[in-house]
Amino acid sequence: MMKILFVASEVDPILKVGGIADVVGSLSKRIKELGAEVRIIIPFYQPLKEKLKGSLTQLTSFKVWADQEEEEVVVWETQFLSGSEKIKLYLISHPEYLSAKDIYLDVKDFAHLKRFLFFNQAVMGFLENFSWQPEIVHCHDWQAGILPLLIKKKKLNIKSFFTIHNLLIQGQWNYDSTLKFLGLSEQDYPSLKYKKTGPYGENFNVLQQAILNADLISVVSPNYAQEIKTKKYYARGLEKVIKKREKDIHGILNGIDIKTFNPQTDKNIVQNYSFKDIFLKNENKIFLQKSLKLKPDSEIPLLTMVSRLDVQKGVDLICQATENLITKNIQFIFLGTGERKHEKMLKGLSERYPEKVKALIKFDSKLAQQIYAGGDMFLMPSKFEPCGLSQLIAMRYGNIPIARATGGLVNTVENIREEKKLFGLKKKIKGTGFVFDGFSPEKFTQTIKRALCFYDHKKQWKKIQENAMQKDFSWKNSAENYLKLYKKLLNQ
Repeated sequence: MMKILFVASEVDPILKVGGIADVVGSLSKRIKELGAEVRIIIPFYQPLKEKLKGSLTQLTSFKVWADQEEEEVVVWETQFLSGSEKIKLYLISHPEYLSAKDIYLDVKDFAHLKRFLFFNQAVMGFLENFSWQPEIVHCHDWQAGILPLLIKKKKLNIKSFFTIHNLLIQGQWNYDSTLKFLGLSEQDYPSLKYKKTGPYGENFNVLQQAILNADLISVVSPNYAQEIKTKKYYARGLEKVIKKREKDIHGILNGIDIKTFNPQTDKNIVQNYSFKDIFLKNENKIFLQKSLKLKPDSEIPLLTMVSRLDVQKGVDLICQATENLITKNIQFIFLGTGERKHEKMLKGLSERYPEKVKALIKFDSKLAQQIYAGGDMFLMPSKFEPCGLSQLIAMRYGNIPIARATGGLVNTVENIREEKKLFGLKKKIKGTGFVFDGFSPEKFTQTIKRALCFYDHKKQWKKIQENAMQKDFSWKNSAENYLKLYKKLLNQ
């Protein structure tokens, strides 16, 4: 039986802040269902102490070298149920670096980088001191990105697999300070000669080191894999190392947990439904409108967004398009948190147009489900999008995406088109959403208007919803592709 250790900063359902948690939780379950032994290791953050109280067993402890000092860490063991699968979970605790304060610290503070550098060193200690040995360590994003280097340097008989979830945040700090913390020198390993000029002088870049040292690399959609290999903008300053490793970089599309995101059984929505009785979806829409003090009317197009609020997600375009369309009989609901600038922009819209726009600046998973179920159209004009999970969930609920042609949105949203049937004048509707090229408020606004035209024709709109709801976005195919790469890695 193949043995795989997932190393990540978060995992659903134990702890979820972003999309990594969804991927780690769902993918590990599916890989286990396919016959591999999968275990997961994350930091033991302060918020988990109360949540997991009574379910933990202290497994082992050992010393870790960090910042010219020896530090003792403790490894705890528990397990969680993911569907019908029990997944073993390890948590590494340390009072200063891992188990104090919140989960993600200020990225402009060296403490944020040190937390995860220390976590990687502690995982190495776990690999060296514990009897259970994985054949593959699957590292998720920059928070686990120094581990491939450490595994190579220590010459462990373990393969490293690294998944890039997003190239935007790379884990950077001053080169000399970072090496000092890690107890390394430039001569210790060939990849350490790579430096980048940045805001901290000569920068040490964790993601750069991960790309250089991992045995195999994946990104979270085939199109994003092509974008980072061929377009400088998407490579985010790492084009040279990506070029160096391009043959080892594979695009595998993310999936979603179709049992969790299922409008037929979702307990967070007021009316369950399927593509066969999609008219019942309107009850969720009316409930949402009433609860948010919008005019309750199933005929009014309801445009929605559930997102992290930052420059990646095209919030600027959403605000401008809302202004362009506000005179129409239309409603908007926005849910999310993020950069203060973008939060302020959305709140401003809500204050100016309270009868048509609701901006909810918070994280609320139950409300998110209600928005997916109650909305008609889902806005994703992303500047870049490695994969995106929101559009997959939205389609599952018949909330039709309006998306920019970038990254994983290209692989998941099929642009609506009409095809004439042979020997007749009737037209057949194909596609699952509305896709536009370019990054401008004009093109985005035009695409929303196109969607509104289809919305006015109820039979056509029902067909689009049926198309979207019947798409298979489960982890089945993606997990099988990961398994193929694991096998390839072990046979190298």
